[in-house]
Amino acid sequence: MEIKDAHWETRGVFVSSTQALKEQAFPTLLSGPFANMTLSEMMRYAWTNITREKTLEFPSYHDFLCQQLGSEGCEFYMARYAIKRNYGEESFLDVYERREASSNSSYDYYRPPGGLSDIVSALERSAKRLGVKMYAREKVKAIYRKGNTFTVDSDNFTVSARKLIIAVPSTPFEEISGDVAVDIKRSVFFETILADSSFKAAALYSYPWWENITSLHNLTLHKPFEIFFSAASCLVSITPYG
Repeated sequence: MEIKDAHWETRGVFVSSTQALKEQAFPTLLSGPFANMTLSEMMRYAWTNITREKTLEFPSYHDFLCQQLGSEGCEFYMARYAIKRNYGEESFLDVYERREASSNSSYDYYRPPGGLSDIVSALERSAKRLGVKMYAREKVKAIYRKGNTFTVDSDNFTVSARKLIIAVPSTPFEEISGDVAVDIKRSVFFETILADSSFKAAALYSYPWWENITSLHNLTLHKPFEIFFSAASCLVSITPYG
């Protein structure tokens, strides 16, 4: 959506462009290697020659930015996107993998008529047609491995399979025992799974403009929110139909 930022506030200045933000709030960036660079050019510079293996050299995405851009360049980036990591630092590997995935995706997609839950329903129907058995509200207690077979113990069942997909948030996963679960919880990748701040909000419109949208390339919203309700004091980003 072509929604343009209206203004930025940081370090006591109130500006309407990233260049003004740089000049008034981060004047030290006007000299040195980033003097003639826009923020986009600074980020391209920071990401030069970064590989998946190299991401593991940085404890977090914040550490990567500060090393590549310096402390002021890092703060400039954070101010531009209203990012404050008060509850933990984001894994650089996670950012890298999301960046790689999004670089190969297309934004020209169709919105499911019933919202994103239609995707889950379609997957469920396809799985059932293939004879997949589903058990809801079963609390997994332990996961073991014996040779090439996994065993999953729940409150009422024991299931064995050659392949296993684990899609469980880190907090409830802490309660699962078994050698497989123990190995996962020891992994450095498990330790980089962090919570992110979010909030619920409601936007009200005078008409359902989204009913006729088939391509985001043709979507322009000059007034994205006619009436917007939220208990949050700061709006950073929005995911519609979440």
